[in-house]
Amino acid sequence: MVTSRRLFLTGILAALTGLPLLTRKSSSQPVAGQRVVVVGAGIAGLAAARTLADTGFSVTVLEAGNRIGGRLHTDRSLGAPLDLGASWIHGTRSNPITALAQRFAQPMFEWDYDNEEVFDLTGNGGRAVKRFETFANALEDFLDDTETSLTRITAANAIEKIRRQRALSSLTDAERGFMAHILLEQEFAAPVSDLSLAAVEEGGAFKGPDAVLPQGYDKIALGVAEGLTIQTETVVTQIDHSQRGVSVRTENGVLEADFAICAVSLGVLKAGDIVFSPGLPDNKRNAVSSLRMGVLDKIYLSFPEAFWDETVHNFGRISGKPDTFAYWPNLSPVTGKPILCALNVGEFAQNLEKLGEENRRQAAFEALQTMFGRDIPPPDASISSAWQQNERTRGSYSFLPVGVEPRARKALAADLNGRVFFAGEATAQDYPATVHGAWLSGQRAARDVIASAR
Repeated sequence: MVTSRRLFLTGILAALTGLPLLTRKSSSQPVAGQRVVVVGAGIAGLAAARTLADTGFSVTVLEAGNRIGGRLHTDRSLGAPLDLGASWIHGTRSNPITALAQRFAQPMFEWDYDNEEVFDLTGNGGRAVKRFETFANALEDFLDDTETSLTRITAANAIEKIRRQRALSSLTDAERGFMAHILLEQEFAAPVSDLSLAAVEEGGAFKGPDAVLPQGYDKIALGVAEGLTIQTETVVTQIDHSQRGVSVRTENGVLEADFAICAVSLGVLKAGDIVFSPGLPDNKRNAVSSLRMGVLDKIYLSFPEAFWDETVHNFGRISGKPDTFAYWPNLSPVTGKPILCALNVGEFAQNLEKLGEENRRQAAFEALQTMFGRDIPPPDASISSAWQQNERTRGSYSFLPVGVEPRARKALAADLNGRVFFAGEATAQDYPATVHGAWLSGQRAARDVIASAR
């Protein structure tokens, strides 16, 4: 069961050009007295703020929530750092997040996707696992051979076509659904019925293994933010812009600045929580409305003792409902504690969000009982995410729905009047839906501000 960011893409794009990870202040740049307001203290906003502050700008970061990090959210209530948002560094070789982790969040724990145990509840003896690579290769061949624009094809359409191959034709709908769920839906946080096949070929990937951070991903956000001026619990309601500068309106007052960087979630933009005056141009409004936010939620269960093999990294569950509790990372090797995590996406994840913590915990436990037996002990505690219901994000990360071109991200990233700039994973053409994509987008926005300030 292989699941890693941008499975079919191995080339490294030239996204590391420009400013270094953390710059040194340079008095030679004409920025004295120039003020920048960064809206959003997620990793994109922090990257922009860090770069600009170290270059000599006067930077203020406004964050609506009560903490920094955005979708880097580490919870320690179960006695170990558990990431409710981003968990993995996807491709550690030459990845800018690797360098940040080495500085702020050592050690890194290499994740082995091939270290797995899959429970097949369909009675087919794990046949889906044995043919998983065949399924992945068939999908890759379809991508290479199709003459139709990938933006017009849903992932579900492609799966329907490749199912006719001899090696896959005998698989049941549940088995094919499990393969599609692990390969695509878990990857893009979206159902295959909505996902454009162009999403699979969008962007690039760093080489090397994936890794998680036993100390928590928030260590990176906290390290980058050190020394920055950040106002939390400050909700931005409007950004006015002209050729002379910007006015950033909050529930508490107005900040005047020369430039602004809007680094909020695509979900916040889609909800219209921030008004822009003058309004967004048509191409940017179209990008906001056409790109979609996916939902990927986690449920961590803590047990009095482990009843599973604590050396296994990944547990899978093949059932008649392939999109329910199919993937279970084992946190025992990372935390040294008996903790399992369930990853759910799409409509099922959204339905779980409505249940509340206690009911989510019970649903996850009942799924584990189908895997390990009815006699396993119940969890003594749990913690879970609900990114769709979180009004600061309104989803987990962006994806390309069918009919939308990847260039929509370029339109989303475009500036307003050379005064308001945009950052965030949804604006990252090279590495969308990733922490490193968000980080690089923040640096890109900072470079654009510097160029405009000259």
